[in-house]
Amino acid sequence: MPQHPVVPRDFYELRLWQIWSGILHRDATEIGMKDDFFVLGGNRTRAEAVLSVIATRFDVPLSMETFLKEPTIERIACHLRARSRKLNEEPVVPLQPHGSKRPFFFLPSGEGNVFNFHALARRMAPDQPVYGLQTRGLHGEPPPFDRVEDMAADHIQSMRAVQPRGPYLLGGHCIGAMVALEMALQLQRQGERVALLASIDALAPAPFYADEVVTFVDDPTDYFVFLSKGFKYWFGEDVPLEREALVGLDLERQAARFMDLARKHGIYTPDAPDERANRVLDLGRRICRARYVPADRFTGTLAFFRGLDSLLCVTPTGGWEEVSTQPPRVRDLPGNHVTLVTEPYVDRLARELRAVIAEAQV
Repeated sequence: MPQHPVVPRDFYELRLWQIWSGILHRDATEIGMKDDFFVLGGNRTRAEAVLSVIATRFDVPLSMETFLKEPTIERIACHLRARSRKLNEEPVVPLQPHGSKRPFFFLPSGEGNVFNFHALARRMAPDQPVYGLQTRGLHGEPPPFDRVEDMAADHIQSMRAVQPRGPYLLGGHCIGAMVALEMALQLQRQGERVALLASIDALAPAPFYADEVVTFVDDPTDYFVFLSKGFKYWFGEDVPLEREALVGLDLERQAARFMDLARKHGIYTPDAPDERANRVLDLGRRICRARYVPADRFTGTLAFFRGLDSLLCVTPTGGWEEVSTQPPRVRDLPGNHVTLVTEPYVDRLARELRAVIAEAQV
């Protein structure tokens, strides 16, 4: 499987990516986190412009000497995070903020990282804004929520800072779709219209909690191995982490082994702390143990996108007819649970998603 380009992995790299794109007059998709600024067409004048914008937007002065030492987004972001990591606690991530259309708000899968969905955001129409809703607990001090209902209420508050009133366009991948469902139900009770709920290779709550997959978070060894195997599909990187390498280690050393490999292969930033692994594990455990039961049914358009090679969604509807007053609009698409939302199949998903947004007539 070919290696995917290194795209922004957190808010700091995303902001720098956008700054470089504007100053270099290049499409952001042509810029990787490890690319040299001067190889991309930069010069000293443009470097000074970058430093000026960094000082304004991050409120952190960065010297030209520091910039010239390692002029890549990856290394400059490390310098910025060394001063403060607060920016990563922002709950709304503008994956594609441009355009006049009604925004599409997207919730990530169990790992909680919205930055894994750059490809989907890029493949949407140039005038279709896409915002990721970042799970609380992945960064910063506040712990994750134990209840799906509380997760949804928190996301609604964050979303309304961007779009105060409906109609809303919501979607999610894997367990993100389940939280998006609860958001839709709460908004309905508040008198708001949710024009679309898009479930991307996700099970509805009842079949999800009936599936044995929810028990694998009980053993951190199984969970870290599961995540490492998935990196091949997310990033085109084989991360050689076998169960035997973790058995017998305490949780702290298991997390360190997992993160060491993830950083080495560029999955996470070079300065991502070992505790990141434990935070991801904690997020997965809380939602898998929540045993969420929807209080009512969704009345808007519900679209279900199923990967034909998915091992999670093996039924035609994923059980979504149980939580909707309308039959779900089913789209069977090429790919598995992950490749459905990554290259090369993400373009098909984006086309189908654009079509159901148009049909929702917002």
